[in-house]
Amino acid sequence: MTEGDRPVAVIGLGNCYRRDDGVGVAAATALEGLSLPNVVVTTGIAEPTGLLEAWSGAGLAVVIDAAHASAATPGRIHRYKLAELPDQREGLSSHSIDIGRTHALARALGRAPGAVVVFAVEAADTGQGAGLTPRVAAAVPILVAMVAAEINRFRSGKRSRHAGSR
Repeated sequence: MTEGDRPVAVIGLGNCYRRDDGVGVAAATALEGLSLPNVVVTTGIAEPTGLLEAWSGAGLAVVIDAAHASAATPGRIHRYKLAELPDQREGLSSHSIDIGRTHALARALGRAPGAVVVFAVEAADTGQGAGLTPRVAAAVPILVAMVAAEINRFRSGKRSRHAGSR
């Protein structure tokens, strides 16, 4: 089995009851609705072991989450390869899940995916309440298209070398 034949794990991190923090779940749910073959979508992860379990055996793991940024531009999408992830101290995520450390653990346990790509969407409001703010909600269809393109590139064997933001 080649790397591109292994399943793709799409992991939507976040809490739908903390406004924009739910963007990862919203995007992952939309991707699940596309019924892409050999793509497993997981949400509801609250700790690193859940992430480790969700991507175990995957050729590609795509993690989607809300991002905190000083001078945020709500709805701006960032794409990171694993080695490019900002330190957890820099506020990439609002969760206690450090993707880099979790990947290191997965590698040590022989449960690391073949590749990891993280999409982070700058949030406007992560306070209590349901529903995304308008600019973050508007980014979801763009994010879904970006993740679908990432999956297609992976499957065709063309690895993207760029990172950056929309």
